[in-house]
Amino acid sequence: MTDSVGTVWDGRVRGYIPNPHLTVAPGLKLHERASKDIDPITFAVVRYALLNVNVEHGQTLQRLCVSPITMLTRDFQPSITLHDGDLVYLGPYIQYFSTCQSLTIKWILENRSENPGIEPGDMFLSNDPYVGSPHQPDVVVAAPVFVGDELFCWVANILNHADVGGTSMGSFCMDAPDMFSDPPAIPPVKIVSRGRVQADVEQLFLRQSRLPDHVHLDLRAAISANSVATDRILALVERYGADVVKGVMTAVLDASERTFVDRLRHIPDGEWSHRILTEGNGPGDDGIYAYHLTVRKRGEHLWVDNAGTDPQTGAINVAYAGLLGAFLCALTAAMAADLAGAYGGVHRRVTLEPVPGTLSCADFPAAISPAGAYTMETLISLSGSVVAKMLSCASPELQRMAIGPANPAFYAVITGGEQAGRPFIAPDVTNMIGGLSATPYADGVDFGGHFWIPEGIAGNVEELEQLWPMLFLYRRALPVGADGAGEYRGGRGFVQATVPWSEPGLGIALYMDESFPSLAGPFGGNPGTMARFRLRRGSDILLRLADGEVPQSVDALDGEWEPVRAKGPLLLVGATDIWEWTGANGAGWGDPLKRDPDAVLRDVRTGALDRRVAQRVHAVVIDPEDRAVDMAATATARDHALAERLREAKPPRITPSVLDPTTRIRTIAGELGLANHHGTLSFVSLTGRAVLGPANGDFTQYCAVLEQPVASHGPEFTPAAGRPGREVRYRAYLCPVTGLRIDGTVVRAEEELPPGLRLT
Repeated sequence: MTDSVGTVWDGRVRGYIPNPHLTVAPGLKLHERASKDIDPITFAVVRYALLNVNVEHGQTLQRLCVSPITMLTRDFQPSITLHDGDLVYLGPYIQYFSTCQSLTIKWILENRSENPGIEPGDMFLSNDPYVGSPHQPDVVVAAPVFVGDELFCWVANILNHADVGGTSMGSFCMDAPDMFSDPPAIPPVKIVSRGRVQADVEQLFLRQSRLPDHVHLDLRAAISANSVATDRILALVERYGADVVKGVMTAVLDASERTFVDRLRHIPDGEWSHRILTEGNGPGDDGIYAYHLTVRKRGEHLWVDNAGTDPQTGAINVAYAGLLGAFLCALTAAMAADLAGAYGGVHRRVTLEPVPGTLSCADFPAAISPAGAYTMETLISLSGSVVAKMLSCASPELQRMAIGPANPAFYAVITGGEQAGRPFIAPDVTNMIGGLSATPYADGVDFGGHFWIPEGIAGNVEELEQLWPMLFLYRRALPVGADGAGEYRGGRGFVQATVPWSEPGLGIALYMDESFPSLAGPFGGNPGTMARFRLRRGSDILLRLADGEVPQSVDALDGEWEPVRAKGPLLLVGATDIWEWTGANGAGWGDPLKRDPDAVLRDVRTGALDRRVAQRVHAVVIDPEDRAVDMAATATARDHALAERLREAKPPRITPSVLDPTTRIRTIAGELGLANHHGTLSFVSLTGRAVLGPANGDFTQYCAVLEQPVASHGPEFTPAAGRPGREVRYRAYLCPVTGLRIDGTVVRAEEELPPGLRLT
């Protein structure tokens, strides 16, 4: 596509944006006929048969693949599209793959239909991030389905391969300055021609990998699963006719579009934005970088842009396909989860207007391979924050669809080395356990997984010890503290410790240690957990184990701590070195000082929260036996904490008036509401009833602003010495009457932000 300023989005210099009308070779016949008059029973049978074709496609992948990241994590996605690549069905696996196959198929139609051509029995392979893949380990295999001599539809899958080359084992190359040090990016090539695997192309692909046997079997699983799905669709066509099956496909798309449009009608026109920060663009860098996203709703359509995002740099980039997939993932999880993967109609109502050359829409040759652990999750989290703000302004029934933002990285550890003389790569994805952020009405789910991969699971410790030369000392829940606190708290994550076993050592290629939390809780909720990675060298772990002791704290061991960085180089660890790392507690929702004291007491009684932490974070006073809340002391403590906030805060730039006590307020979320003030729809604070200006303006101008180092909010946020987290601030926008938080965000010092929410 060429946009209005002459920018070419062709998948070469920058990401691929398809033309509204694809340019396809005239010799390729497309099946475009679709029956309109289908009886309801036939419609229902075919519709669910198509859905089950996609389910069986995914189950076939899971059963045939050999890599744990596919078998356990379900790091894959099958789909069915129309002849032109429009999505019909997506599976319950990685949701940010929502448009990868669609974009890749459209690129194939525009660029391969003439040469080498698209024929029955063909399949195409691609892992090019500038075409459709989020990063190079995510490999698309797409198969055209022909009825007679007409291209009827496509089936496709995408899965994360264990290793596809590059400078780092596992192919998350944090040290890559550009694509020429990244794993090879292969634009769509014909891997199967008329039913026969192209040996030369297959060998070219496998030659890049450190684990060619694993990759070979997973590739053949992808090809086989496409063949199964193709056979099932052709059986449907044979039974009901091509026009009927195509009619059901198009009707499913149309119905999902109508459902989404109906929900959009319950959201006022407006503009919502958010910013999220990340640390380091690669080994040796301590910079702080910003990703920004804005959604504008006008009538029955959404426009999305990434203006305000920092320029592309290092290895923390994605191309257009990644940004689009991340946003649509967060949008459909909140607004269309009941459509069972029939998201193509939703996609029709979203237009992405990206700024090229940025971290979230990079131009070639920006490095992209680490995106699967970093930037994709950052953008899903960012998108989730924006969608949550938008839904909070909707009608009450739609407000309940709002969900908290996801963790801003996929906390994982990739290790590797040799086991019994053979190379191995071990992606430890224990963070699939997850910790869902809070919602407007409930606490987040402890160990609740991730909304962007519903079917993903974490491996059992015993399974992982069988697979890899490691011993797991413990895996347990993170405590509840300031991280994730709110009126509703975030779900709990985990902490885990590991040591090499049966081999003298190994290498750690991917790990994460943050010095500030990126994930701010919506409407004044506390940020989620900072991921930690700690490495203790030369410990006495082997002596402890020989004495029959299994240590339950890395701090209790002897040895030296090795300083690490957020995105560091390869670490070589020996037999007595031990590493501990965490997932994350999700973010809170709403001010922690509004949390129900009984909910705080419940967390204390279950052992999730320490009584002293409860008083520090929530100003809830509990008796020494943890039997009851002292309500009088709690009220006094909260009054003192709120007054202290206002004393330390900067006064509002514009002095607000106070709403008439008889005027009704409609709640948005937390302490923010809407009311009619002297004939103008205005933002107001719920408890203090301060009028925060017209709804089409910036309510933060009417708030007291308290900006403090994030680390001042508790030891949970304390960074190591010399780390950039000491420079990062938490900015709270307070009701100038009560001191309760209306909103809050993590910012660089003195950073000016545009309004995060306004109704037009």
